[in-house]
Amino acid sequence: MTAKNAFYALLLAAALLPGRAAALGVAEARDRVITGTLVYLNTPYLWGGMHPETGMDCSAFARQVYADAGLYLPRVSRDQFAQTRRLAPAEVRPGDLVFFAMKHPGTARVDHVGVYVGKGFFVHASFTNGVHIDSVANPYYYARLVGVRRYAGF
Repeated sequence: MTAKNAFYALLLAAALLPGRAAALGVAEARDRVITGTLVYLNTPYLWGGMHPETGMDCSAFARQVYADAGLYLPRVSRDQFAQTRRLAPAEVRPGDLVFFAMKHPGTARVDHVGVYVGKGFFVHASFTNGVHIDSVANPYYYARLVGVRRYAGF
């Protein structure tokens, strides 16, 4: 491998591997995540969908918002949960990820994710309403809340 190829390989690895949001700065990356959620409002829900034009599911939405900010998240909500870190309620900030157990309330079986945008609200892709804003305090969601977690680079 030539020095030039090694350099390009390092650049590619840095772009593809999860890590700190150093290129943008944490504050700017977090801001991009939060404002990015608004871009996709009213996008239709499509299970397994990954494109705003045809529809997205919850984990594709979260992944896309983070990707738009230059950050990597895995494709599936349970993998996103596994690659983020647990937060105490006082540590939660806009841009963090909110995880739910929709099919098995009261368990830790994560199957839904949204992006916390502040003041008790999160944006997510739901089966009935597509990408929209909801309150974490809504009894339906609160009963299914598994936790709020932070991207490893924040």
